[in-house]
Amino acid sequence: MQIPYTDQYPEVVAVASQCTAVALSAALWFRPLRTRTTTGVLTAAIWVAALFPIASVLVKRWGLNGGPADQLVSMPAMLQLSATLATMAALFNGPRWYAALALFGQLLLLGLTLYLRESDYELMFAYLLFYGGLIGVNAKRTVPRAVGAPLSSRTVLLQDGVIFLVTTIGAAILCNWAFDRLVYNGDEVAYTYQANVFARLKAYGPVPSCLSMFDNFWVYHLEGRRFSQYTPGWPLFLAVFRALGAIWLAGPVMGGIAAVAIARLSRRCAVDLGATPEQSSMIVSVAGPLGAALAMLGPSMALNAASRFPHTMVVACFAWSIESLCVLGMPSLSGKRAWSYGLILGVCAAGGLSARPPDGGALALGFFLYFLWLLVRRRIGWPAFMATALGFVLVGGLSLILLRLQLGEWFRTGYALAPVFHPREGVMGLSWPKPNEVRYGVPLSTGSYCWWPATPVLGLAGLIQALGGRERRVPFMLVIGGLALNIFYFFVEWGRGPDNGLGPRYYLPLVVPMAVGGAGMLAPIVASLIARILRSSGGKLPLAETRLIPAFLVISCAAYGVYRIAPRTYSVEQRHHHRMLGPLLALRERPLKNAIVIVEWGKVPAEDWNTAQNDPMVSNPDVLMLIRHNAEEEECARKHFPGRTWYRAGMTEILPY
Repeated sequence: MQIPYTDQYPEVVAVASQCTAVALSAALWFRPLRTRTTTGVLTAAIWVAALFPIASVLVKRWGLNGGPADQLVSMPAMLQLSATLATMAALFNGPRWYAALALFGQLLLLGLTLYLRESDYELMFAYLLFYGGLIGVNAKRTVPRAVGAPLSSRTVLLQDGVIFLVTTIGAAILCNWAFDRLVYNGDEVAYTYQANVFARLKAYGPVPSCLSMFDNFWVYHLEGRRFSQYTPGWPLFLAVFRALGAIWLAGPVMGGIAAVAIARLSRRCAVDLGATPEQSSMIVSVAGPLGAALAMLGPSMALNAASRFPHTMVVACFAWSIESLCVLGMPSLSGKRAWSYGLILGVCAAGGLSARPPDGGALALGFFLYFLWLLVRRRIGWPAFMATALGFVLVGGLSLILLRLQLGEWFRTGYALAPVFHPREGVMGLSWPKPNEVRYGVPLSTGSYCWWPATPVLGLAGLIQALGGRERRVPFMLVIGGLALNIFYFFVEWGRGPDNGLGPRYYLPLVVPMAVGGAGMLAPIVASLIARILRSSGGKLPLAETRLIPAFLVISCAAYGVYRIAPRTYSVEQRHHHRMLGPLLALRERPLKNAIVIVEWGKVPAEDWNTAQNDPMVSNPDVLMLIRHNAEEEECARKHFPGRTWYRAGMTEILPY
């Protein structure tokens, strides 16, 4: 899972590891161990691991390679030296169980180091992840817990409104720049097909004449009905924007919806992280925008929000389900709020299942268990329960009806036809990955730069810290759901290898716990700087204050990481996407009337069935893009679509046929 996320993989991995180390060091020094010595030793452990990508380069540059130096900078030696330092820091810091935890982690990591193959960078981030866990455990024990006054509803709405607008506008700009508002990926083509059908208030499209010339890879036909493989959740949302003539805007709007939910969960996890109520209130006000920024600044999340892939919807449904359930679990909840948030919970829980059933089901495990606990404790009233059931039945029922109309059977989806139409690609295989394939099942390295400044390391630290607070239910639901998703895709064979899916998109919902946990860990640091600036006289920045150094480090490393990683990911995807769209861009620049554009395998940059895109609900469009395999198909097209001028799609232009 590297190419085409970046064409400079070692470089972006090095940047991500060093930025992660800076942020983790800042978090450690803001919440230090008992002594400066133990804090310094654990900091050294972090940096010995983080500098692994450039250690061999430095050794060669200094002319020390070819001898003991090569062994010293080898992956097992450097990472185990790092783990030994961490164990020593925990041993001298105490208590005993903390040292035992560090020793157990070192032994576990040693076993992984000996077992995994071709996974040096993934192992490095695994070690950093463990150090994040140690720092989170220390923070859980030592963070002062003072509950601040809740933010006013006006402040929350203002923050959420700004977050939604900034995210949506940013993703819309990215959609125009990187994707030209067009698609070539087979998944996005199939989702667009179904959105076109739903926008005309139909469950399926007609089967056209010369059917093989209209092939799309993930669009099937059955008994006179034509529909996409995918479940209705995401195409229904796309259909609203298709009806408005702006289908490209659906992804950015869903990105904004997801960002607001992440901001709300980030505020919850930061509710009691200050030493005084005033500090906690400041931290909460910072945590919301910070959590949204951590999530949406990552290239994978931003690119998916700009695309027509459904994963951003799954993220939004996951985050809003947890947020709404937290509201429903409040004592003395008013009937109006119980109904509104119950509807949100039901709609989002069913929406996640309808968008991507395996993802929605796995992610629901955490909030489903908490929902059952609330029922057993009689914390869910009848209005909330009925509203939740109503929202779930409305979305789930509509999805089931649409699938019944498409396939002619209840509780069956288009995935059931995949082995019939695509015997090789349509069968989902499940197996334990080989030692050199685990890196695809747990994408610590790829994810660390594709999701930066959200990172698994800070996310884990912040969620462990939040377990000691009033909102421990949030990390519980996030961790249980995230683990269930990761365990499922750990066994799925589809993603084992390079992919062109805008980063590790199957794991995209894991951005929610990473951003929420990261915001909880970093918000107190950033809030301390903001509070100090507000108290300073003359508007001068307090650059000389030692206790504010962690804040400057966090801000600078986040900005530096985005600055270094963004050009090496966004531009790669933009060039790749633009090249694949060659004939579609040419057709946009040269509008044709009453034309047929022939698409042939090997003569267009993308697959022919992804290039030939037609609105199934328009019977006589200006341009028909038809796939030609043989002379019989051409004869069929000339018979059924007479009087049209014929053209041929090339790599970057439309040519006479």
